[in-house]
Amino acid sequence: MSTFRDVWKKFQAFLKFNPSLIQNIVNDRYESGNAFLIVITSLTSIYTALFITTRFSNFFDIVFYGILDGAFAWIISSLGMWFILSRVFKENLDINSVSTMTGYAHGIVAGISFVILLQSYLNLSARIIEILILSIFLWLFYTISRSLEIGFFVEKRNSRIAASVFIVILIWTSGPLKIFF
Repeated sequence: MSTFRDVWKKFQAFLKFNPSLIQNIVNDRYESGNAFLIVITSLTSIYTALFITTRFSNFFDIVFYGILDGAFAWIISSLGMWFILSRVFKENLDINSVSTMTGYAHGIVAGISFVILLQSYLNLSARIIEILILSIFLWLFYTISRSLEIGFFVEKRNSRIAASVFIVILIWTSGPLKIFF
C-alpha cells in the first residue's frame, strides 16, 4: 500500500516522462487506486482555492457534487479515449491502464487552483487567466499524448487525437471544469 507521499513522488516522476515509471504504472493493475487519489486531490485543490477566495451558502453540497462529478467525468473521458484507441485505431489496450494513465495526467488540472489564487490576490485580467488555463490544458494534452507514446507505443498522430478526445469529453462532462470555459 502506497502512502500519499509515494503517490506524489510517482506523479512528479510521471510529469518528467520517466519511461520505466510510465511502463510500471501502465502494467500495474493496482495503480488505478493511486490515479483515483490524484484525481480527487486535483479536484479538491480547485475547491479549496474557491473556498479560500469566495463564499458560498451551500459550499459542502457544491464541493461534494463537484468532486463526484469531476471523478465521473474523468472515467467517462477515459472510456471515450479507450474507445477511440481500441475501436478506431485498432490498438489493443487495457481500459484499466488507460484510466490509470489519464488519472495521473489529471493531476495537472490542480494548476487551476493556483490560477484561482493568483486571480484573488493579484487581480489578473481575464485575458491572462484564459491564457493560463489554456496553457494548463495544453500541458495536459501534451502529457497524455506523450505518455501514450511511451507507455503503450501508440503512434504520435493517434495519441494526439486520443488526447484531444479525452480533453473534449472531460470539459464537456465535467461541471467543475465548465466553470473555467
